[in-house]
Amino acid sequence: MQSTRKTIGKILDNLLVRIPLIGKIITSIAGLLELPILELFRRLDNRFKIYSLGIIDKYFLHGRWGGRVVPLNRNIPVSTKFSPTEEILEIIKRSNITGVSYCYCRMIQRAFNEQNCDHPLNTCIHVSFGQSLYEIPYKSENLKKVEKKEIIKLLEECDERGLVHQIIYFPNPDFYYVICNCCPCCCVVLKEFLKSGSPQMIKSNFISETNLSVCNGCGDCVEWCYFGARKINNRKFEFNPQLCFGCGICVSKCPNNSIKLIKKNNKEKKIGNNIYLERGNWTICNKTNDNRNKN
Repeated sequence: MQSTRKTIGKILDNLLVRIPLIGKIITSIAGLLELPILELFRRLDNRFKIYSLGIIDKYFLHGRWGGRVVPLNRNIPVSTKFSPTEEILEIIKRSNITGVSYCYCRMIQRAFNEQNCDHPLNTCIHVSFGQSLYEIPYKSENLKKVEKKEIIKLLEECDERGLVHQIIYFPNPDFYYVICNCCPCCCVVLKEFLKSGSPQMIKSNFISETNLSVCNGCGDCVEWCYFGARKINNRKFEFNPQLCFGCGICVSKCPNNSIKLIKKNNKEKKIGNNIYLERGNWTICNKTNDNRNKN
């Protein structure tokens, strides 16, 4: 059964590569139906005390709907070369953006519960028709219906608030219908992924690196790392690269500018230095944090 499913999945993915229009049509339909489907799942969950999305993902979707983390350019060193598919503003520039609208997740959370956060509601960036990452590198910039400065301002504000930029995809991670700025307390994809691992979230093509000659071990980045890749243990900073999603939030939140994003194909060369001690998957900074109490 599993081998049959994988075979069908490969056939579908190969077809989408050859004929991206099929994927764009499918993802457009998913975008149109997303809100009523999410609302249906919410009501089913409340009525029967189940996790509908997790059940659907496990038995039917198998990771074909979820979020793909993409960082903002200001958190990437200027000297780093990257594809337009690897940075959120470059993707937006080449997508047919129709406008910015309210976040369903925050709106529903505030409608039925005590407000979790003070993040703005209008943070979802919509495309007019399903988009394919295959075509992004060959497209020119196109932000006619929404002012470029408005999008940049929104992304920078969301970045400062610690919101994770991601594209919501279907039927595979290369086709998307909306760009979201997600918080872990409200947003369906990020919140449920951190809670149960479903729906699927795809890491960006970057990973964070800390310059320990500049880092003072304050631990501010730990608070903003939703994926648990950073922690203070026994007054020492520790980092697990396998847990890092390369969202770049820690970069913008570091008061000493000691963190940067690097391309993943360079991570072993960059991380493999004498500053770190290996302990399982964790790399441990030798610098002791005397400014915080022992965890």
